[in-house]
Amino acid sequence: MPTAHEVFNTRFVKAMNERNYDEYEALLTDDYVGEYPQSGEVIRGAKNARAIVEHYPGGLPQDNIDTRSTRIAATDARWVRTPTFTFVRAEGTGNVGVSAVRARYPDGSAWWVVNFYELRDGRLARSTTFFAPAFEAPDWRKPFVEQREAPAER
Repeated sequence: MPTAHEVFNTRFVKAMNERNYDEYEALLTDDYVGEYPQSGEVIRGAKNARAIVEHYPGGLPQDNIDTRSTRIAATDARWVRTPTFTFVRAEGTGNVGVSAVRARYPDGSAWWVVNFYELRDGRLARSTTFFAPAFEAPDWRKPFVEQREAPAER
């Protein structure tokens, strides 16, 4: 049986992938605070968080394309599909949790998104999000590790 953290994160990722901005915003508290430590940005309020995902460069026009199963790429002169996300894992105790998500961006790059978060009344109240690109393992570590299939495509 899925945990409350798995259920929440599954809904969150689904809203992102389906570009369901109303659902996305409803999953955040009105006074939501999100931090991106790598860039120094702080997002205040659910409306600003929604605006960020709605205004992602190269956003997809709303038409009859099934965004759940179609990946679209194009030149810089044309629109491209915004990032697609795959929920990987969520762990938490009470209202505090951490999640891992794989992201595929329009340029084809694969990233890990790790989010430390706090829920309030089943909604996201606070988050600290880190973005990390997938990369090839360096040769110098080969004698000390086992290589498995990379969990995020590079």
